[in-house]
Order: sequence, then structure tokens, then C-alpha cells
Amino acid sequence: MPSWIPREDARCFGGALPSLVLYSAEPVVQLPRFRLVGGGRPAVCSGYAFTPGVTFCMIEGPGRFRLMVEGITHRDEADDRFVWLGLVERAGGVVLAVVDSRDPARGWAELAQDERVRGGYVAIHRRSG
Repeated sequence: MPSWIPREDARCFGGALPSLVLYSAEPVVQLPRFRLVGGGRPAVCSGYAFTPGVTFCMIEGPGRFRLMVEGITHRDEADDRFVWLGLVERAGGVVLAVVDSRDPARGWAELAQDERVRGGYVAIHRRSG
């Protein structure tokens, strides 16, 4: 299982529920299988938290599961990244999908049909205090 995903293997999509699609040749079996629930929305990844950031994001889960995703590496990318981070903040999280091929972007229904795809909705990690 990878612990780090380079930016070239991460795609960010906007919308009412922003998405983060990650490519990993190694399966990430710690995440649940990607599936849809009532209304065609991705199921919640219970016990997982998403910490968004400009230069990297972190997905943390039960046990010692940690997955760091590289963000921008050049300031020219900052505007687009801040727009996406704003969408993530408004949505309270992100739809995460980890795929094992670099196929063109697919919709949630197609991702849910592929038993190898892992993920779902991951809420933002909120610090208490």
C-alpha cells in the first residue's frame, strides 16, 4: 500500500461534491470499496478524515492508515488549487476514488461498478480546541 501519491497521479475535480481521483498501481485495501448509496451519492468513508492543503493533502483512517497526496509544486498552480480547496471547504469534504489505471475521467456510477476502485466521501478533519 502506498503512503504517498505524487501530484501527477492525482486529479482534482470541482462541483458540489469535489473529487480527488488518485492513481495507484498498488491496491489501497484499507479504504472501503467505492459504492453509491441513496440518490447516487458516494458512500461515506466512516472513520476517515481529509486534511486539505496547498502543497499536500492527507487522508487518515483507522489504525495507522495515512496517505499523503502531493499538491502544487509551483506558484503558477496556486489559483486553481485555492479554487478547489474552497469547494472542498464548502462541501465539508471530498469524494475520494483510488483507481488502478489511468483511464480517462469516469463518473461515479462507472467507478462504483469497478470492484477495484476504493474510496467514498471523506469529511474534512476538524481540529477541536
